[in-house]
Amino acid sequence: MLIRLGFVSIALGIWGNTPSSTFTYKLFSQRSREEAMARAIAVGRGNLQATRRILYYNAAHGIRLHRLSSSLIPLATHPDVGIDVAAEYGEELRELGDFARKHGIRLSMHPNQYTLLNGSDAVVAAAIQDLKYHAAILDGMGLGDDAIINIHVGGVYGDKAAATERLIENFVKLPESLRRRVTFENDDKTYTLEETAEVCRVLGRPLMLDLHHDWCNPSSVTPLEMIAFIQQSWGEVPVKIHVSSPRDEKDFRAHHDYIDPEQLTAFLRGCREAGLPQVDVMVEAKLKDLAVFQLAEQLGKIRGVKRLDGGVLQW
Repeated sequence: MLIRLGFVSIALGIWGNTPSSTFTYKLFSQRSREEAMARAIAVGRGNLQATRRILYYNAAHGIRLHRLSSSLIPLATHPDVGIDVAAEYGEELRELGDFARKHGIRLSMHPNQYTLLNGSDAVVAAAIQDLKYHAAILDGMGLGDDAIINIHVGGVYGDKAAATERLIENFVKLPESLRRRVTFENDDKTYTLEETAEVCRVLGRPLMLDLHHDWCNPSSVTPLEMIAFIQQSWGEVPVKIHVSSPRDEKDFRAHHDYIDPEQLTAFLRGCREAGLPQVDVMVEAKLKDLAVFQLAEQLGKIRGVKRLDGGVLQW
């Protein structure tokens, strides 16, 4: 079984390089519209250049999995600004996509916790705009269905069954260009792995298992018991999961700097025994790429595991 490890957004091994530089609407509104638009577009271009450095770094260090920052293009979805991502950044996005494909780097995105498809009409409308923005980036890169946009099921709003039904109703109304990229992740407070799996079953979309969230908000079934469904939900696309470790017992939901490999190893062993050909593991640790390298070293010491590259192992 192939195991690929990746990290989120920023490579700490590159000094002073962020793909998430901001330009707030307050600053935007203090300038002429022409000047403000030029500045917003320039900040986005700088973020894409920073992303290019990160992808080069990943290729050089054998990391084949990466989550792009959701803050690449500031104000892109603001109703008073509106930046046409495809028109303004077409060349840069094509170059990034070509490089990722050439070096076998799987890319994904994860909007923030406010991108909810089961909230009020205003919340859902904003979520759809946010999904369109994320899809425009991945589409602009020319990426396939393995480049996903991961979201949570959403809020409860006093009636979990009704909220779930509202999500389903809103999701099926989305254009296919968005539906084909969306995956759903179990969260650490409300929707358990089992509940999220039912949403994925109904909608025919992949289940993004978050191991840490399952420890915080466990189901009546364990991740190991869900392996068959998780694999089936991804179809021909390699299974992808999230892993982080609790900061401490007091702040259990917060993420640690590194990953404790014990429970991840148990799950990966179950995947191997179930015959999965590949599992992509997104490391959600505070120390980003540094945590990936440490985890790869730890996993590489397990009997039968061979480290093939910086963040790639065979078990």
